[in-house]
Amino acid sequence: MHETRTQHGPASLEPPTDPPTRSTLAVATAAGVRVGDSVELAGRSVTDVVDSPLGPIALCGGRDLLVRTGGDWSLVASLEGGGGRRIGVTGRAVFVGGSEARLWRLDGSRLERVAAFDRAPTSAEWHTPWGGPPDVYAFASDGDRLYVGVHVGGILRSDDLGSTWSDTIDLHLDVHDVAVDAAGEVWAATGRRALARSTDGGATWEHVTDGLHARYALAVAVGPAGPIVGVSSGPFARDGRVYRWDGGRLVAVEGLPDDLEGAVGPGLITADGSTAAVALPNGVVYTSDDAGMTWAPSGAAFGTVHALAFVDV
Repeated sequence: MHETRTQHGPASLEPPTDPPTRSTLAVATAAGVRVGDSVELAGRSVTDVVDSPLGPIALCGGRDLLVRTGGDWSLVASLEGGGGRRIGVTGRAVFVGGSEARLWRLDGSRLERVAAFDRAPTSAEWHTPWGGPPDVYAFASDGDRLYVGVHVGGILRSDDLGSTWSDTIDLHLDVHDVAVDAAGEVWAATGRRALARSTDGGATWEHVTDGLHARYALAVAVGPAGPIVGVSSGPFARDGRVYRWDGGRLVAVEGLPDDLEGAVGPGLITADGSTAAVALPNGVVYTSDDAGMTWAPSGAAFGTVHALAFVDV
């Protein structure tokens, strides 16, 4: 086990002086984050991990935002009262989304509430199927635009770092995850109509269901060949499968177990170029080096996995 030192006090938000050397899979778990072969932040529940121009960023316990530089994790900011769920990154800003559909933007060493998000279009209709408050489930960005997935509240888009917002997809489609490809196309995993695709920034959408055994999509990531999506017949169904884009249609991937023992959840598929990874419901992570065509187990079981990301270290 590789122990790392956590520095307390705000970290500099300047990009690291030494450029990263390689892209490595980071697995956020209930007991730390595995970066390559090293277990870091051991004993802490890591809610999310993402890559950024600053280096890898982790959210611990839904409260503490940390950045990794030189093998050490430094505290950048903390959420008063916690409640953070996901990290979003654009080319110019870092965001945290959380419970009750709250959104914060990193400003120096503080996470400031984005009040404009509370007044976003359709916000009065946001809900959950069980009657509780909505949550921020997902982020995606093309570098400038920020897309925020709310469960259940659709996908909100901002072109100005969160000062103003516009709604995109029908919120009743039950969006669970969102991704943006290199061409700027937006892909959404929805609970009602499987995979949704927009080529115009979310103004219009088409739905892709051909080839799928069910229409309840929970996770999506995009690589050079197109999206990789996790689908099941319902949120607690045990018939989960993973599909990849193949020239305009979705086909089942090869190399994963026939029985996934559940459904692949939001944030549990990631891709970086032709390399991809998926965390199965049993905590086993599989990887692919051919844009999702074939998969093999990584050799480790992680228990409860919260998120996956390829990060530069």
